[in-house]
Amino acid sequence: MSPVSLAGRWAGHYYAYGRSSDAKDCGAGGCNLTYDIVACKEGWCGIAIKDDNTCGAVAVHLSANTEPGKTEFRGKLELAKGAAPYSVAAWYSADPESKTGELHLIGDTGPELMLFRRSFPLEANFTRTGDATCKIDDATS
Repeated sequence: MSPVSLAGRWAGHYYAYGRSSDAKDCGAGGCNLTYDIVACKEGWCGIAIKDDNTCGAVAVHLSANTEPGKTEFRGKLELAKGAAPYSVAAWYSADPESKTGELHLIGDTGPELMLFRRSFPLEANFTRTGDATCKIDDATS
């Protein structure tokens, strides 16, 4: 087995505490997010895709995956510039028939993620929808 590659465009939804207030802003399905995940010095970086389909800022940083078959990643997710980032854990899974990858994140604000909690302020689910078009050099600050 080779190390898991997260390279590509990932789209999905995130949910947070107070889903009823989120529903006013994002609809019943959660808030939509799209990232182009590319290799970077930290391991994997997610470049936010703006509503007009242009490259935004680097908002996701996930640990490098060097172990064959390892599907767990750790890092940070910043939903809004200047807001406290979430410490996140992400798990990758793939459907062998469709070859579509899925990425599930949970997170909490603070310096580290404590997995022994009962709930997390952030949960996000992404599906790989294609190849990444943004590069680290294209990302805005």
